[in-house]
Amino acid sequence: MKEEIAIDELVAEFSQRIEAITSAEAEDHVIPRFNQPKTIACVNAEFIVHDDIPEDLKQGIFSRPNTYPAKLRFANATNRDDSKKDLRGLSIRLSGVEGPALWGESGLQDFVLNSYPALFVATPEDFLAFTRARQANNKLLFFLNPVAPHLKSLWIAFKASQKHLSPLDVRYWSTVPFRFGSANGHVVKYSVIPCSSYQTTEAVEPGVNQLRAALKAHLQLGPALFQFAVQKQTDPVSMPIEDASVIWDETVSPFQTVATIKIEQQDFDNPGSLAACERSSFNPWQSLEAHEPLGRMNQVRRLVYANAAAFRNKEQ
Repeated sequence: MKEEIAIDELVAEFSQRIEAITSAEAEDHVIPRFNQPKTIACVNAEFIVHDDIPEDLKQGIFSRPNTYPAKLRFANATNRDDSKKDLRGLSIRLSGVEGPALWGESGLQDFVLNSYPALFVATPEDFLAFTRARQANNKLLFFLNPVAPHLKSLWIAFKASQKHLSPLDVRYWSTVPFRFGSANGHVVKYSVIPCSSYQTTEAVEPGVNQLRAALKAHLQLGPALFQFAVQKQTDPVSMPIEDASVIWDETVSPFQTVATIKIEQQDFDNPGSLAACERSSFNPWQSLEAHEPLGRMNQVRRLVYANAAAFRNKEQ
């Protein structure tokens, strides 16, 4: 078993390296995100909690039927060209939430998701090794290091990178686990599942911004809908908390829908909206205690995300 690095040491090195990497990747004096740097769009939405949720899932924001105002950010994980294969990201912020936040500002609840059900690395130590390789401009050294190769990571990265026609037709996963309810409650992962009546079948305005164009075209034809679902951990061995590279088997524990996300037509692609979207930030610890992030990967994310967001917005 690899030796664990203390959380504060991980946070310090991640933050230092992310500042250096993103500073070097700045364009037009804009510091990009370390992950999900290409903004597709930020849109307003409704997050509608259902009234027929099973009793054991009536926890936190899902404890009663309600409709929360939401802000959604769709993004590319690595590539600025929408037509290229990539992992896609979805970040969600709910407002009007009752109760104190674990971190950040009360009244808000964030969810951060990707278009593949697992991360390409198992632990924060592995992710730090990848970050070191990225800063050295030699990602292949991480994957194919003859001393300590990461072949599973390479396979996941290959499978996760896909071409997409619209961010509104992509399924997203939290990849890492969260508490659901009290300390003795469930451990869950989240998924956001597209369920619109309309789907994009060919590229809209093919090229660098084709996903943004597809999103706009979809909303002009009708609202976009997603199901928000939770998957309960039923076996701590096959569904681990501390290995983010493991996909929890949906045939063993299916996702259960607890809410619907509805996005109506709106003006989101004007320069002001895109600039505000670029300045936005999301953090899984911006959360009620009932939805506390779990595991060492999540522990590292709290301050690393906060430090990176502060650095980006200070420099712009």
